[in-house]
Amino acid sequence: MSKSKPLPLETELSSFMSMMRDELENNKTFELPLTIGQYRLEQLVGRGGMGDVYRAENLVLKRTEALKFVRTKLILEPSALERFQTEIESTAKLLHPNVVTVFNAGEFEGRPYMVMEFLQGETVHQYVYRRLKQDSPLSLQEAVDIIIQAAQGLQYAHENGFVHRDVKPGNLWITPKKTVKVLDLGLAVAASQETDVQIVGTPDFMPPEQCVGNREKQELCASADPRSDIYSLGCTLFFILTGRVPFDGEEYSTSKKKLEAQQCLALPELSQFRKDVPDRIQRVLNRMTAKSIDDRYSSMTEVIQALTKQTVKKTPVIAAFAGVVLLGIAGLWGTNAYNASKTAIVQTLSTNPEAETIIQDVIAPFPPGKEAGEKLVRVVDGVEYVFRWIPPGTFVMGGYRTPLSKEMSTPQLLGIAQKYSLLGIDELEELETSLENSESLEQQTLLHDKLYSELSSNPFLINGSIPHPVTLTKGFWALDCEVTQKMWFSVMPDSTANSAIKNLNEPENAPVRMVSWTDAQEFCQALSEKLSADVRLPTDAQWEYACRAGAEETPELLNAQANSYGKNRGTITVHSLSPNAWGLYDTLGNVEEWVADWYEPITDPSPQTDPTGPAVSKPGKRSVSSQVKVLRGGCWLSDCSCSERNYHDVNDRYNHAGFRVCVMPDNENNTK
Repeated sequence: MSKSKPLPLETELSSFMSMMRDELENNKTFELPLTIGQYRLEQLVGRGGMGDVYRAENLVLKRTEALKFVRTKLILEPSALERFQTEIESTAKLLHPNVVTVFNAGEFEGRPYMVMEFLQGETVHQYVYRRLKQDSPLSLQEAVDIIIQAAQGLQYAHENGFVHRDVKPGNLWITPKKTVKVLDLGLAVAASQETDVQIVGTPDFMPPEQCVGNREKQELCASADPRSDIYSLGCTLFFILTGRVPFDGEEYSTSKKKLEAQQCLALPELSQFRKDVPDRIQRVLNRMTAKSIDDRYSSMTEVIQALTKQTVKKTPVIAAFAGVVLLGIAGLWGTNAYNASKTAIVQTLSTNPEAETIIQDVIAPFPPGKEAGEKLVRVVDGVEYVFRWIPPGTFVMGGYRTPLSKEMSTPQLLGIAQKYSLLGIDELEELETSLENSESLEQQTLLHDKLYSELSSNPFLINGSIPHPVTLTKGFWALDCEVTQKMWFSVMPDSTANSAIKNLNEPENAPVRMVSWTDAQEFCQALSEKLSADVRLPTDAQWEYACRAGAEETPELLNAQANSYGKNRGTITVHSLSPNAWGLYDTLGNVEEWVADWYEPITDPSPQTDPTGPAVSKPGKRSVSSQVKVLRGGCWLSDCSCSERNYHDVNDRYNHAGFRVCVMPDNENNTK
């Protein structure tokens, strides 16, 4: 027997109980408006088990953001705030169009909070119920599209070491443009470490392995891995298609009963609630919600492939306009996360580089490339983006301002120390005297090694990182030039940076500058939606690997490719100088390029694999800010080097700072 709709008295009682629960937890709301640092809280817009969400104005950036305060009951030990801060800083590195972006974190009156993008729209839970009230339940295609987008965001989180542990319709957000965002990644992970009795997840969507605690006390363990999120996403698919949770009704009226059902019972068949769901979708759902974790799909990528395969629709498309030829056309419903209505997906594109006008937009997948430097063209809003394939590989990252190696003789090393005044007069004289008086080869070797050790760790000689082997296991597509003003204004017509950019009075094919790291990140998010792709800033290591293009740094390379100090009085238009071996222009000079990593000097020569930088920035004494990101490549005002690194505050705009973007292929199976 189903429950009746809440009566006004029941609603009033629920509100009263929520207020009393807040009182017991000391989880007070704030009197508004309230200014906290650079944020002015304006309205309480949401409340949940994890925290309270306020709409706020960022007084520095002049934009609306969201502040989410953690509930007091989750802060139960002295180190909780520190661990929460660390988790949020790590989560802030998750930059994906299907994951809500975290900008900042802090603490106010003992309550930690995080700063997120402010989203228009509603939760998927609210969206499903609103459609049901309108007698317009979601179609199969709409439901699957929501799940695919959520799976894309969760797959990216899993690849970066995060398991959500509380996937449910209330933690998925859908915008008016039907983009789905995964919410509460940072809070779910942080909360899972805060107590000895870890209550993580929601019984209606909880996988069996998270329900194995003491049922009498309803203590829930958090022994979850990415396949646990797959189970919860399956329960979410069930809810979207049926408008009800898997285990509903009087027989499952308590959390304890729901948890027992999640452990022991299969989900009801979809056919009990709607007849338009084919058996193949039921089979996908059955595997997603298998009770044994080993019987489920092994990754969200497999879930996406399974759902996409089940909803294939072929639609021929022919387009040939002004030198743009679209070939190999195949429609594939569901692979385009942001343009679900576009069933025709272009597999191959060939363009005439001499064409003056691009008429036909091309929104198509980004498959892995085959050869280094392979060309891929996409067109958005009539603007052409040329990408080059950067394959997986290993290289030596970092370097010195002058050649330095342990094989150099002691006099050569002394010459470097004297040239750059790296040692005091007394130290140099002492070394020279010691060398003259050394009576054995062993003594001379010890002095040589000591001098080399001092020079090789000297901050002045290091171009931001000591040489160290780096392996990148995944290839990616890199924009062949720095983002131009034409690209910028097409994607970011309302940016607060636009006034300063226009005041430069530069041509549309000049690199955009006067943009902060935060501006660049917003561009990536907006272009991701337009391209239906995973657009990012490259990591520090990806940038240098692409810049070197498989070659050692040489004077000839620098002279041919760099608009650097002494060549020009400002930036030049992109594509003006020679590209590197992989077809990338202006990786050296013109403007410094923002990358994804927080900054700290790299002093460890140990090999690294797919590095993403530190969890927090550590700029040293030169910067008054603690929020600084890496800039690479030098600019027209400086000398240039493949290994030179700079840094600035994430919100600062400089006339020498721009960026380029990269795109991760849709099929992540491109590892070494």
